[in-house]
This record gives sequence, structure tokens and C-alpha cells, in this order.
Amino acid sequence: MAPFRNAYDSHEHSLEVLNLLYCYDSFLDNLSVIADMGCGAGFDASWWATLETRDEPPEPRNYTVYAVDKDIKQIEPDFLTKSPNLVPLAQDFENVALPRKADLIWCHDSLQYVRNPLSTLAIWKQSLNENGMLVLSVPQTTYLTYNRLTVSNYNNQFYSYNILNLMYMLAVSGFDCKDAYFYRKPNTPWLYAATYASPYQPMTSDATWYDLADKGLVNDSIINSVNKYGYARLEDTIVNWLDKNIYQITD
Repeated sequence: MAPFRNAYDSHEHSLEVLNLLYCYDSFLDNLSVIADMGCGAGFDASWWATLETRDEPPEPRNYTVYAVDKDIKQIEPDFLTKSPNLVPLAQDFENVALPRKADLIWCHDSLQYVRNPLSTLAIWKQSLNENGMLVLSVPQTTYLTYNRLTVSNYNNQFYSYNILNLMYMLAVSGFDCKDAYFYRKPNTPWLYAATYASPYQPMTSDATWYDLADKGLVNDSIINSVNKYGYARLEDTIVNWLDKNIYQITD
């Protein structure tokens, strides 16, 4: 399912998460600045820039939205015309320097191209306001499709993600993976995470699961697995997702 045939297909996939976030009114009420890392054609950035409340009649939320990409020429001109609060930033999102700290960083189908994910996630964490949130979607390269093992590798992708190493990297980078949301969509490559910036600074790459547990940065299922086996096991992993359901991750 990745990469997508075109930008619209990618946005259709984004909407699976965006439509869930749209139901969290109090959360959305507290946002002001959003950064879309690897914005591409700008469909997701435009969604945020034109978002309205669920009131009757609806009111524009008027978020400032930074659309970050090396090639901002690919952003659809109509999005910029109708959304004066959509601000293109021609930057490498791995080393981004936002004009203002963001309340939310959105990253759909882009993290897999990062050459140094720990450094990038640490920069993103420092780019967020206190209690700011990172919401990302990233494909695995090895996954089960209806009990059949699927292995793929696209151009310019050098890392393989699963829900455990994604959680590990996020927590090491200073994101709270205890009070957080994760999901692995069955029979697809997709992993999802929505996690808050913690009060802790990013750690060095030698940080252990025990270090993360001591700081309360991972959930109880991971702590129990690490305490029992010395490492985190996928079959022990239980997570919450934005649909308000609890999932046991099995593949």
C-alpha cells in the first residue's frame, strides 16, 4: 500500500486518522500552530488549514499551518490561494527550524525516508510546545497480509519499522509513550502513533527499556514484558488507539 499512486490516494489514507482527530473537540480547541512534515502536494496541510468546528454554524479554526518540504513547488496552488494561513517552508524536515513552536506535528508516510530517525524525532520534540503532540503514520517493510508474509523495500528507505522499535525511538526522543495512542492496522503495512512531548529531554542512543520504564515513558504492557524477559515482546504489547479501543498487537 505504499507508496501511493498519487497525492490524493495518500490523503484518502490520511483521512482515516484525521477523521478520528476531528471528533476530539477539546483537543482541537487547544491547537494554534501545526506543522506538516513532508507535506508533498499539501492535501493534509490544507485539511488542517481549512478545518472548522463541529458547531452549528461551524466556525473556522484558523490554525497557522507550516507545510514543510524540500520541494514546496509541488503544493497545489489552490491550497495556498484559499488558505492564507497555510505557510510553505522549503526545508529538510529532518533538520527543520520552525518560525514558532508547534502544538501538533503531523507526519504521514514520510518518516521512513529519514536518514537519522533518532536525531529527527529529537528535533521534532524540541519543536513542540509543552504537551504538544506528534501524530505519524509509517509503513512497515515486513508484515503479514492475511497470514502471508510480505516483505518490501522502496527507494530511499533504509530502516524497517515495527510498533516496538517505533515506540522505543519515540520514547528515547522524549515522547510520552505511556499516555499515548498506537495502532497496527491488520493486513496492511501501516503503523500509527499519536504521542505527547514529555517533560524529558531526548536521551542518548544507549538508553534502555529500563531507563524508559523508570521515567514512565512506556505503558504497563511493555514494562511487564521487559521485567519478565529483559526485552519487549510484540505478543505482550497492548495499546490504546484514537478510536477509544484497546488492541493487543499480534503481528
